[in-house]
Amino acid sequence: MKLEKVTVAIENLLLDPNNPRFADISDDVLNIDKSRFAEPTIQAAAYEKMTNPKFDVITLANSIATVGFVPVDNIVVGKLNDNQYYVIEGNRRTTAIKYLLKQHSLGQTTLSNDKIEKLKTVDILVVDDSENATEYVGMIIQGIRNVSGIKEWDAFQKAQFINDMIDKGKQPGEISRTIGMSVKEINRYYKTYSVMLQFRTDEEYAGKWKPSYFSHFDEVLKKPALRTFFDFNDETFRFDNITNLKRFYEWIVPDEEGKATISDAHNVRRLSELIHDKTALNYLDDRNLDKAVNYINQKYFNQNKITASECLNKINSAISAFKNILAEGLEKELSEEEFSELKAGIESMNENYKRVETLKNNGHKSV
Repeated sequence: MKLEKVTVAIENLLLDPNNPRFADISDDVLNIDKSRFAEPTIQAAAYEKMTNPKFDVITLANSIATVGFVPVDNIVVGKLNDNQYYVIEGNRRTTAIKYLLKQHSLGQTTLSNDKIEKLKTVDILVVDDSENATEYVGMIIQGIRNVSGIKEWDAFQKAQFINDMIDKGKQPGEISRTIGMSVKEINRYYKTYSVMLQFRTDEEYAGKWKPSYFSHFDEVLKKPALRTFFDFNDETFRFDNITNLKRFYEWIVPDEEGKATISDAHNVRRLSELIHDKTALNYLDDRNLDKAVNYINQKYFNQNKITASECLNKINSAISAFKNILAEGLEKELSEEEFSELKAGIESMNENYKRVETLKNNGHKSV
């Protein structure tokens, strides 16, 4: 990786109109050709997106106004032409500087001449000017900092980055070594991105698509029963049962009152208990998750009354499975979400054990 340090005028530093972060605030397709990056309209649109409150550029600008621009991390750029560069890493810092200079020129804030002069030029690192090298090295830098780094992108942004890498011919193993994510996680993000793209391009539901639905589809793909219900295709990474898929869209998209049948990704896990029962599905189609869950719970209770000994046998099986995680070294394969789920389950069991202990002791006292 070849990086050259140069000093450039801030006006010649262009924001990236294809910044992956924009997926979180806009449904625009991020495929603007590099030859058009310098167009004023495109730069104005990128600036407007970067000043969205979600990116908190104003806070950063206020910090720079107070203490000056401290280049703890270099702004990394690609060369567009002899005078202009486009930002690969550091769009937020670049926007903050442009914002301060704009506010000063409009009289909305007043900075000293010394601060103004210092902000007009910045030191940057220019990636190798080879077309392919610039693009690939830029992706590596973004991946290291934002996929597995200290300032992580949201799940959909990570998945979009991984999808872009794979589209450029990179294998999951190579991506794993580059950005520090496991191959298992990379494949998971890629598959979920694919079904999200299917949602995003649906003629009927595309307008209701949001990046935040990523976790809903991630939960679907974790459950074999749900993958079967939606007929997940292991070759195309798409769902083939369009009828059931559109039902799912209806369940997660808010109605006219802003209420969704399945408003939380955690509730998607409950679906595997409901999809095999026609009555429960009817309740779901009527936008009543609670009624569907209560119906299944009552039905299960009536059909599966068990003894304390049977419960204890199941608990012992779970304990044995937990011990196997340690004995086989399987803890290395647990994702962060799986680990969190395991932790929550154990904490819940501890609370329930205390209740059982209290109730049993009270029962002995009353005898």
